[in-house]
Amino acid sequence: MSEAFVLGGVRTPVGRYGGSLSHLRVDTLLGQTMVAACERVGVELGRVEDIAAGCVNPAHEGMGDVARWAALAAGFPDSVPAITVNRFCASSLSAAISIGHAISRGELSLGLAAGVESMSRSGWALMKGEQAFSPRGPVFMLDTMWAGAGGPPNPALLARDAYVEMIKTAQNVADRYELTRAEIDAFALRSQRKAAAARDSGRLAAEIEPVEIPATRRQPARVFEHDEHIRETSAEALAALPPQPNTTQMTAGNSSPLSDGASAVVIASAAAAEQLGAPPLARIVASATHALDPQFMGIAPAFAIASALARAGLDPAEIDVWEIHEAFSAQALGVLRELPRQLDGFEAPDERLNPNGGAVAIGHPFGSSGTRYVLTLATELSLRDARYGILGVCVGSGQGVALVLENPRASRP
Repeated sequence: MSEAFVLGGVRTPVGRYGGSLSHLRVDTLLGQTMVAACERVGVELGRVEDIAAGCVNPAHEGMGDVARWAALAAGFPDSVPAITVNRFCASSLSAAISIGHAISRGELSLGLAAGVESMSRSGWALMKGEQAFSPRGPVFMLDTMWAGAGGPPNPALLARDAYVEMIKTAQNVADRYELTRAEIDAFALRSQRKAAAARDSGRLAAEIEPVEIPATRRQPARVFEHDEHIRETSAEALAALPPQPNTTQMTAGNSSPLSDGASAVVIASAAAAEQLGAPPLARIVASATHALDPQFMGIAPAFAIASALARAGLDPAEIDVWEIHEAFSAQALGVLRELPRQLDGFEAPDERLNPNGGAVAIGHPFGSSGTRYVLTLATELSLRDARYGILGVCVGSGQGVALVLENPRASRP
């Protein structure tokens, strides 16, 4: 068995819904980010043996397999294959794990894992009738941003409320763990302050590839360099926000915002890394998935993290950096409440948790977040000279995915 290493990568700044990236086609956004990741590491496009890219909504401009179309449009040779992966919020994390597995099996020596989402440009789907050549009449139209690329709901799943809104699952988690609005808002404030500090120090710039924004009739051409969602706020301002429909505690301030963005990482064997002269950022140690009731999808990472640590043969105290996905502040807090139950009482230390903020502040372009976390965690381990890190992402439909990384150049054993 070979070992798989993250050599490096890039991500775009995360754009607001209708913001700086909203003018870019989703295939263009993904393609230019994949090219930039290869350039950052020093990999010729033709050297890539396979691409796996996450995207939750490949309808409309994604044309089904957005990974392949993006690669071709961006100038990758026709000989470079590509596949689009959809595991909702862990799509690109699953893509990275898949590339890692192929390298470990000796089936690849170098691959590209990536992800993209343009929530701003999600299209509409018009539903056909149940029978072929159905007669014309009223047409059911779905917003594909919410309908997972469109499609009529399954009655069996409707009956068990499996399509429950994500914000409602966060409220379910808050109720289950008896979270207060004050502690939910406090976690959101922590995320904003950590992200702002990371932006201001230049830490986030280490992983961001700026995007050139063409001129419009209203604005001159410019360079988009910083995440658009990070904001100055306070406990009082967060407390003043009203709860969203069907919840009692979830607000615009303690939830991840609608976002656009892309990310990509180069993953290779030790031999390929040496051939390229590219010192690895991180070694892929172990991964795990978990599934549970969709009503409580947000806590699944706690179980996946425990499984990944067991497979890695690591004690949780050995983990130097914990990246817990923040779909909602309440969801992340639910993971932190559940982790001690799965890890024999161990609690993730606050100083090791999401040191650069999380999705509540930075944003959550569904298909891109997984490889963004891989890049963020690998970079953080290198900058801290820390050895082990773990990330966990919750998945709509009731799943969780976790990944353990090791810094092979850490000075401590």
